[in-house]
Amino acid sequence: MEKVLKKILQAKGVLVVGHISPDGDSLGSTLGLFHLLRQQGLVAYAMCLDKVPNKYLYLPGSDELLTSSENFPDVNTIVLLDCGDLQRAGLPANIPVDFIVNIDHHSSNSGCFGTAWVDSAFAAVGQQILRLAELARWEISPTVATCLYTSLATDTGFFRHSNTTPVVFRDAALLMELGASTQTVVENAAERKSLGELCLIQQALANLTQECDGRVTIIEVPRSVYAACGVDLDEAEGMIEYAKAVPGTVLAVLLREVSAHVTRVSLRARGDLDVSKVAVSFGGGGHKLAAGCTINAPLPDARRALLDQLIKVLPHA
Repeated sequence: MEKVLKKILQAKGVLVVGHISPDGDSLGSTLGLFHLLRQQGLVAYAMCLDKVPNKYLYLPGSDELLTSSENFPDVNTIVLLDCGDLQRAGLPANIPVDFIVNIDHHSSNSGCFGTAWVDSAFAAVGQQILRLAELARWEISPTVATCLYTSLATDTGFFRHSNTTPVVFRDAALLMELGASTQTVVENAAERKSLGELCLIQQALANLTQECDGRVTIIEVPRSVYAACGVDLDEAEGMIEYAKAVPGTVLAVLLREVSAHVTRVSLRARGDLDVSKVAVSFGGGGHKLAAGCTINAPLPDARRALLDQLIKVLPHA
């Protein structure tokens, strides 16, 4: 953490960037750090090279996000958040910077990319940004608190997942005390459902199936469903929780058809399963109980290839 802070403070300009297919942690931590750096008078920019889901447009600074790498800002340092390489951020390998800082909490991240601070003990990268701000003695404004609370709340499933620790609750309470607009976060990131999203849920649940004697529950979302409901791919985020909720499920799978030959995969597990190994085998990553990847194959082929690997981590009983 100290090395990371030193690199950031020495930078002539900083670009903060999260991963493509952004979630609440990626966007919340990116914008939280962006605001913190700007408040210190540092030259800082924030980038997201994918569409921001509508549910996160309330985040302060979401309208300032750079959305193209073609007009790259004049900076010498990138801070890469919530992922372990430039490809996951949608950036080319030959990006014109001198230094790369990597802050992440995924256990699949080996910590070998740039000046890295990777610690899977944290529930969210936003929690790491909070620790960084405390170390630097930076004031946390209500704007920053709202961003970091979003990060923490969404990556713990609004404090329902197994990564919800006593420290998580204490940090959430601190961010509330510092002015986080918690009701805004709940109303948008947790409760908001457009008519298109409700249509998507209806259609997706119609495609729910089970494998391995009911231990694996799968939801498939073909492109035709997105078109019929008038929604984007990112609006299926969170759909996997419906699969996980089915009694007897120890492994939940969400398959989203990106194109005719590309399928995006989300995995959630219970107990001692380690789905990050499966995700890594397809070039993805994540945590032991929550991971994801992209398979370059049509949806039916991706399902078969994925099941072949999932069976290897399932208990035989």
